[in-house]
Amino acid sequence: MTHSDADVLAMLALGDPDVDDADIGHVATCPECRAELERLTRVTRAARENGPVDFELQEPSPRVWESIRDQLTATPPAVSEAAPAAVPAAALTELPVRTPARARRRWPVLAAAAAALVILAGIALVVSFRPGGPEVQAQATLSGLPAWSTSNGQATMERESDGTTVLAVQLDSPAVHSGTSDYREVWLMSSDLTKAISVGLLDGGTGRFTMPPNIAAADYPVIDISQQPLNGDPAHSGDSIVRGTLSATR
Repeated sequence: MTHSDADVLAMLALGDPDVDDADIGHVATCPECRAELERLTRVTRAARENGPVDFELQEPSPRVWESIRDQLTATPPAVSEAAPAAVPAAALTELPVRTPARARRRWPVLAAAAAALVILAGIALVVSFRPGGPEVQAQATLSGLPAWSTSNGQATMERESDGTTVLAVQLDSPAVHSGTSDYREVWLMSSDLTKAISVGLLDGGTGRFTMPPNIAAADYPVIDISQQPLNGDPAHSGDSIVRGTLSATR
């Protein structure tokens, strides 16, 4: 199967109207191209709404690196040059030959194995002392809008141990009709529904979305999941499936 060119998918994600109908039709029926377009659409929307986001890598504790360094720089054990005790001649053929040179060759292997054990031990310590699960700060019951009266869902605002705020949603609703180019999107809305911010596309019935650091949930307490046409327009379609308001859990 010939898939749509990457430039065509980028044009669709940017909302460029100068795309052939044949390409639009192919993307609507091709799961691979559709998935790539959704990924590009998320990137485009994030760049427009939030600007670049910096991610900070976390490194292991200094104690872990110190243990590894100590293992790798430790002095190899001294090899005795003393003559071995006398062994009956008949038993010599049963004993393995071990020379000081061979023992020295084995030391790097033992040091590497020790370093690997230190790393594994450090990982085990990090896991064993990791705090419990995320703290649920607010939750909402999502009810179906009139056109989607049989739909429902749940949403929770959670704070991870690293301080990140995550919106977790679960949607129970009839699937998007096969063969259409529609997709589903999760939004934060103001109480009067005059402002809306997209937090991501919903693939399937559940999803977890990292909240933008400059957005306060108190200013956007309404959770909305919409059905969107694949037309390059990043605005809310007006076709809301479910909606609910977050309430603090404490």
